[in-house]
Amino acid sequence: MSCVVCGKSSALMCQRCRESYCNDVCQRQDWQRHKYFCIVMPPLVSVTPLKPGATVSHATGGNINSRPLERASSKCSFESIIDLSINEEGGNNNSLTEGSPVVAEKPVIKLSTEWRNHVNPPDNEFFNCRVTYKEKDGSFWVVEEANAERLEQLADDMALTMQNKKPCNIQDIAIGDLVSVAIDKKMYRAEVMDLKPNAKNEVRLIDYGAVANIDAEDIYLAVPRMAEFKAYAFRVKMSCQEGVEVNKLLSLCLLGSKNIDGIHQVQLKMKKTIPLDLPIQMLSTNPDVILAKTFKPNASLNEPQVALLQIKKPNHLNDQLNSTLSNKSGMKLTDPFPEKLRSFFLAALTKEGYRRAFLLDFIEQPSMFLVYEMDMGRISITSEVRRIPDELIDHPLNVFAVTLMDGKTTSFQQILSKCGRELAIKFHDEGTSAKLRTAQAALLANNKEVCEVRVDSFMGRIAELGLKFWEEPIENGSLVYITHVFNYHTICISSVQTKQYTEIFKSLLRKCLPFSPSSDIPTGTMVLVVCPNGRIYRGKVIADMENSRYGVRNIDTDTAHRVPPSYLRKSCAFLENLPVSKCRASINTICSIPPDVVPPNTTAIRLLTKLCEEKSELQVQFSDSECSALDLLDAKIEPPSLVARMLPLMFTPSAVYLKPAEDLPEAHVHVPDDIQVTEPSTLSIAGLPQLPLSPPNTPNVVEKNTKQIKRHYFDDVKRDMLPLGAKVQILILNSIGLHKMGYLTACFFSSEKIAEDFQNFLNLVADMGNDDKILPGYQPEVGEMCLTLFAEDNSWYRGVCLKVRGHDAEILYCDFGNTEVVPMEKIKPIPTELLQTVYATKCFIDDFDKSKNFIILEKYLTVNNNLVCAVLEGSEPNTRLVKIPKLDKILSQELK
Repeated sequence: MSCVVCGKSSALMCQRCRESYCNDVCQRQDWQRHKYFCIVMPPLVSVTPLKPGATVSHATGGNINSRPLERASSKCSFESIIDLSINEEGGNNNSLTEGSPVVAEKPVIKLSTEWRNHVNPPDNEFFNCRVTYKEKDGSFWVVEEANAERLEQLADDMALTMQNKKPCNIQDIAIGDLVSVAIDKKMYRAEVMDLKPNAKNEVRLIDYGAVANIDAEDIYLAVPRMAEFKAYAFRVKMSCQEGVEVNKLLSLCLLGSKNIDGIHQVQLKMKKTIPLDLPIQMLSTNPDVILAKTFKPNASLNEPQVALLQIKKPNHLNDQLNSTLSNKSGMKLTDPFPEKLRSFFLAALTKEGYRRAFLLDFIEQPSMFLVYEMDMGRISITSEVRRIPDELIDHPLNVFAVTLMDGKTTSFQQILSKCGRELAIKFHDEGTSAKLRTAQAALLANNKEVCEVRVDSFMGRIAELGLKFWEEPIENGSLVYITHVFNYHTICISSVQTKQYTEIFKSLLRKCLPFSPSSDIPTGTMVLVVCPNGRIYRGKVIADMENSRYGVRNIDTDTAHRVPPSYLRKSCAFLENLPVSKCRASINTICSIPPDVVPPNTTAIRLLTKLCEEKSELQVQFSDSECSALDLLDAKIEPPSLVARMLPLMFTPSAVYLKPAEDLPEAHVHVPDDIQVTEPSTLSIAGLPQLPLSPPNTPNVVEKNTKQIKRHYFDDVKRDMLPLGAKVQILILNSIGLHKMGYLTACFFSSEKIAEDFQNFLNLVADMGNDDKILPGYQPEVGEMCLTLFAEDNSWYRGVCLKVRGHDAEILYCDFGNTEVVPMEKIKPIPTELLQTVYATKCFIDDFDKSKNFIILEKYLTVNNNLVCAVLEGSEPNTRLVKIPKLDKILSQELK
């Protein structure tokens, strides 16, 4: 044996791990390396020879040949297990003699699969671990510190067991097998990743996570005891990779189950944490505060009167934060983020620079974060967040919430407006040293007590304050746009920052899941409304279901609608905490004009409607503190005032009547009983000459069809969608365009009788379409059911109007899923008796990827239109997600 330090022949070895040294000088010289693999430096002892052992055979998935296994000592735990295994399998029980190993009768010992599992700490608890390996994708492998000694003991036992063993043949192992490998004279458990004849073989050290390339002569067959221990290393990933280095100690917390790649999401325990307690001691010394924000409560919901106060003191925290982050790189946060957020601190890039913030919610694609600026008392949307530097994380919160105590009839806003922004606060228990997140206090102005309040720590979630919405008032002089026109004198405006809300709502479709068809949505529930025409908005349920529709009020425009339950989706934290910045107000001067003198079709409404449709950005000027009346200015137009532009138009009627607002009730006109209509022939006016005769050749007046059209809408028709299940037999109706859009149309019939009845029904549709009853001037509305003549076979089918284009309409054939632009003369109203069940279902394809050649699947389904596949809930209302069996083989054209 040779010394591991100098290479000279050695007669000494380490008493514990049997590492060879020529003398104690080399042992001391090697101790800085050796101490990680051994205990406190033991004395050196003389080398003792090893005795030969028994021979066993292994079965681990490849063709395993038998080879000798030599006994190291009577204390070796591996050898004792192997001997017992041989005896149980009927192996040779002859005594061992030195120099003559006994060969067993080649019993097959199956290895345990326990080594494929990992030793994981409990969820939601911080644990200390050491980083053992870093992957290229940002994930890394760790070993819990509590298992370090057990891992070293396992390595020692392996070294003793494998000593003087011969390497295995490559033919004896297969990919995925457990083996033992020698690296730098140490033995490690490893999983075979790749085998390369006459080259280095790739293995992963299961107790460290590292991937290594090993020569064949350094690979040994596993023994049964090796497989009975779980792998000590496991793979994790966290939002910020800064500071993650191999061999570094970290304190982590598992945030839930691992993903499909076997990676756990973890959170790093900060060395310092943001104190969430009230800064009572600080405010006792310097009680001055500034009013940061007041919330307007909803009296009908019994909401409390709440305000946010900010500590008034020289604070250079924001400057330090921006200076620190501008001089550092590599601190940008990346996914994953925990879905169930509690207290997630970060530095968010706002319009004023980096600010310390709480993460309220986030959208993955596109990357967008909703944060609460804890030192400013406001909510922001940002696309860039970073980790707060350790030196700035332990500063206390600069903003806290105060709630007016019960018994005050005066408005909290009125009280604070009289006092101004500069106030002082006095806690009733200033002497306490306890850490409190809520306390009783008094607000002072000019050293006089104004009111009693409850003080609370606040982390940004509006529900914590007992409020429904985070309302952001529109500042006088700010830019706004008109979101809804109620009439000629009342409009709703919103801040221009809310223009991005529509795109945000579209990105929230993955978070906001559809309600169950059997769900009863209570009044007051916040929902995301997704309309078939592409319109999407957030609303609040204000009325129970009536005629299969809920009453929903658009939160951002204050308009009310009747919406079917299939349009509604569940809310999420992003939707609930996104600020509401709207104002319903009257237009100055215009609101003073009596309605009786204004034509119902005044041209002024056309001006307002045009500004609303174009979302023109205007500067608002409120005429009072309550923001109840306003004027809007456009510097690019002369005159800039909206009032000045509307006044000349007020008394001019428009040639075209405007469609009334959808949320306004129908006007009921009352005609008194004593008014009688006189026939024109009996009407005579004294003193006026008779009218001249009509001129010759007066053109005939074509009377318009005044017959009332009874319209039926697709949302009111019963649908029998694909049932959910792991194995559902479906019939593909239409797959044209699948490679571009990622969905197809399919149906399901529970019996042949139902399928036959539906075919007969389609024949009835075609027959009733051929009755030659065309309604002149008929034009379907969007979403209306109708009968349509299909161009390809000149037959009539049921259709749904998607869009009107002049004299044509875009029609969806609801029983087949294909669309066509059809002339109006080939469309007629649908009879009531044809409003039967729709079986066609829009189905998205699981694992759809535009980068792949899905036109192959489209052609495949044209021929093979009867499939058995898994059906899941779809991402849109009234849709399904289907998993096409053997999709990979279809795309690779192995399956035709």
